Amino acid sequence: MNENINGKKKHIVIVVVILAIVIAAAGVIVWLVVGQQNRQNENNGQDTSASPVSRIIEKSDGSSTQPSEKPVRSQSSDYEAVDINGEEYYCRLSNRIWSGNFHLEKFYTDRNYDVDTQVVSYEKYKEIVEQVNQLSDDEIVPYYTDKNTNYIVLSRSSSYSWCEMELIDCIDDPDIDPDKIIIFGQRDMRGVMASGSGYLIAVPTQRPVGTQVEYIQCYCEEEIENLKKYNTPYDPYNMTVDKPIIYLYPEKETKISVELTAADRITCSYPKYEGAWNVLAQPDGNLTDLKTGKSLYALYYESKNRFNFRTDDGFIVKGEDSAAFLEEKLAVLGLNDREAEEFIVYWLPKLEANRYNYIRFAEQQEIEENMPLKITPKPDTEIRVLMLYKGLDQPKEIKEQKLIPQTRTGFTVVEWGGTILQ
Repeated sequence: MNENINGKKKHIVIVVVILAIVIAAAGVIVWLVVGQQNRQNENNGQDTSASPVSRIIEKSDGSSTQPSEKPVRSQSSDYEAVDINGEEYYCRLSNRIWSGNFHLEKFYTDRNYDVDTQVVSYEKYKEIVEQVNQLSDDEIVPYYTDKNTNYIVLSRSSSYSWCEMELIDCIDDPDIDPDKIIIFGQRDMRGVMASGSGYLIAVPTQRPVGTQVEYIQCYCEEEIENLKKYNTPYDPYNMTVDKPIIYLYPEKETKISVELTAADRITCSYPKYEGAWNVLAQPDGNLTDLKTGKSLYALYYESKNRFNFRTDDGFIVKGEDSAAFLEEKLAVLGLNDREAEEFIVYWLPKLEANRYNYIRFAEQQEIEENMPLKITPKPDTEIRVLMLYKGLDQPKEIKEQKLIPQTRTGFTVVEWGGTILQ
């Protein structure tokens, strides 16, 4: 009996030993195969730890640098590279923000501000916070207090639009790139405000002051589609014409009907537009709404563009010279003193907030295609002024626009508005 038991034990031991030898041999074979594949990849110039990702790096001034030879990362569930006409852009894939340690402050301002994305000392971080406080009525207190830590700082503001930032990723790893830090973000500067807004982001880092920081803008899917179609993140047919107002000057008291024949594009109106405005107009421009009996001096609406305005000519104007420029040009275009004053009062703060502005006045045919206007009875003179503009940091060469002088005779209709070019 004991001999049988001992014999069985010996057989079990032998089987276990054989299995161990087989498993070890299999492990060695796998190790050899993987090593051979890695050596082949290295010989072919491939990185076995990550797939190369080329990219265009957007600087704070809007320019771009050539792609880095070293990959930022192989993949991310939050963004991906997209090739558009031979250039690399990044599409945001989720609404997640970076889960690392950072602090975001938002503020309102009527001034433009831009800090180059950089690594700074604690004292410089406090100095930037103080600069932001000088721009805004919102009092910001430095969130971080560790004097022995450096900080990555990103800050920008716009005097006339929303200016917001979502931090998507911060690659601050010397093992990935010992020379620079990579920031992925989504900056949004769309929408017109009475004043403007801005942001200040601080990220603690152990990197030394002066370490290069590269910012990569990520775009939503709609913006990527616009880049493919129009070579810009913005749909030129979906921009808003701001504060068009219409004045009516009949030669005698007259009932007038005003129709906006692209009413589906209207985003705001007063009195509320419902198929047409019907008013009793006086020669001095005073109006009575026939529906409500309210006294008015003009009709107001805002609308989305459906026309891609030309920008091949125009004017380059210093922000500080905007008032004199508008006084001169609006007189040529046929606005009287009251109309010109109301135009200037509305647009001057936005223009003066920029160092320079590109300005162009849309032609009558362009305005009519964008928002056809039907007025009954038909006016003798119809003056429609639509200013297109874009703030610039530096002047640029542009063919000067030739304006056609306008004169007013008989029943006159005047309209003015403007739109910001993205």
